Amino acid sequence: MSLSKRSAYGTAFVAFAGALFCALNATKNLDAICITTGCEIFKDISVFGISLWWIGTALFISLALLNLLKFPTAALFLALCAVIIDLGFLLLMVFTAPCVPCLFFAAILLLVLFMQCSSLKHPLRLFAPVATIWVLLVTPNLFATINEEIGTWAIHGNKQADVQVFFSPSCTACKKLIPNLTKDNAGNITFYPIAETDDDLERIFVMQKALNDGMSMYVAFNRAVRATPADISIPLMTRLNYQWNLFRNKSKLASIGVTRIPVLITNGVPKSLLATGQQQEKTGDTLDFTEDFSGCTEDGSEPCD
Repeated sequence: MSLSKRSAYGTAFVAFAGALFCALNATKNLDAICITTGCEIFKDISVFGISLWWIGTALFISLALLNLLKFPTAALFLALCAVIIDLGFLLLMVFTAPCVPCLFFAAILLLVLFMQCSSLKHPLRLFAPVATIWVLLVTPNLFATINEEIGTWAIHGNKQADVQVFFSPSCTACKKLIPNLTKDNAGNITFYPIAETDDDLERIFVMQKALNDGMSMYVAFNRAVRATPADISIPLMTRLNYQWNLFRNKSKLASIGVTRIPVLITNGVPKSLLATGQQQEKTGDTLDFTEDFSGCTEDGSEPCD
């Protein structure tokens, strides 16, 4: 078997593998690798009602057939056009969110182009510039994927809650907001602490300890606010772990361009907020989380516990 035939069969094999990968994504059989928000953004995109994954399947099958039928020039042209179009898609992900299956697709497509270029006398003259641009676009997407996978640290609640709240125990607005949110029921809210000052780490440690002891978020937060950081000793490894977790939360806010707290993120319209809004609409009131907190205060006689 000649070298050119071996190259054609090898390229066809990789192209068929790419077609299988696209077909599995189109039929939602590879949802397990959809670990980033970009997957949710791009998975339902279609052209004239046809999923991009089915278009990718047709593309790879066409490349495989062109190689098997010995049309290397046509296959090279098709692969080059596909990679150039995909570069635009990679650029879009840089400014939106990375999609892991899309990055795999881009890698398979670039590999096919590399194998197609083997039929040229000077393959690097064509491949090197395209590969350079490809690397420049894929690199920020990889870093964005890693950053997203680092995730956040919730001190209370689960990540499927309707409301996510980023707060700090030293934040004046947070001292009013958090008790209002937690006084009655915080079961559908997830709380992510942020260290706004050096003393916040000790206060968050107190809050975590209270939660571990079975206290409610309402009580734990007020204990943290009333704590004296100078009297709190935290083991070195625990301190380092807290610093890492708090850094993760702050990085999350930075990634969405937020620089001030508290921050409330809702998934749709939480039933609790909707019910409150409907109830207050009847009385002409407005939903206000910044009302003065009445309950456990430093000056009040009512105990936090």
